[in-house]
Amino acid sequence: MPYTAEQLIILAAMLPVLVASGAAAYRFRTLPPAGRWLAALVWFALAVEIVSRVCWVLRINNLFLWPIYMSGELALLLGVFSFEWPRLRRAAGVLAALFVAGVLAEQLWRRGQPLVINNLARSVESVLLMAVALGYLVRSLREPAAAGELWRRPLLWVSLGLLVFFAANFFIYLFINYALNYSQTLNNYIWTTHAGLNLLLYAAYTYALWISPPK
Repeated sequence: MPYTAEQLIILAAMLPVLVASGAAAYRFRTLPPAGRWLAALVWFALAVEIVSRVCWVLRINNLFLWPIYMSGELALLLGVFSFEWPRLRRAAGVLAALFVAGVLAEQLWRRGQPLVINNLARSVESVLLMAVALGYLVRSLREPAAAGELWRRPLLWVSLGLLVFFAANFFIYLFINYALNYSQTLNNYIWTTHAGLNLLLYAAYTYALWISPPK
């Protein structure tokens, strides 16, 4: 059966993750610790994307991947920022543990709803990561820096990518379960928009990996 344009876009959304993974592999030996955690994040995302696409093509429900992906993404991103933000380092483990507990609680609550996404946990993750990204940006802007040096900081680009991605997707996560059950066309439009935002996020990750200073 031929795929629609929206479905092809959703399938192609894995390409930015592939590009970021390639950049991470090429630069890995010279990456600082924060860059290596970012590399681990994009490789983790690639593994999830591959499993997700296989399930999607085989018409297998792939929503079981959401709790795994959210938990891994949050933990790895907190690890990335912790290397340059000592105060966050002390709280990162607690935040990650509380979030995983929340994800598991929502998963148990929704266990009788097989076609529902853990959107509450995803919304909480969005707020947490936007707060971390915004906090890092404010902290960086307050520090003295030579002209142009600020734009050479990898975590600046990671922060900008996260702010754009999660600010736009926050509303998608709030209403995604409604869309899943209301209209397949609306559902495809939403995931097409999500794919475009994912492209921007992984472009930011790729650039951050590429400009990371040698360790």
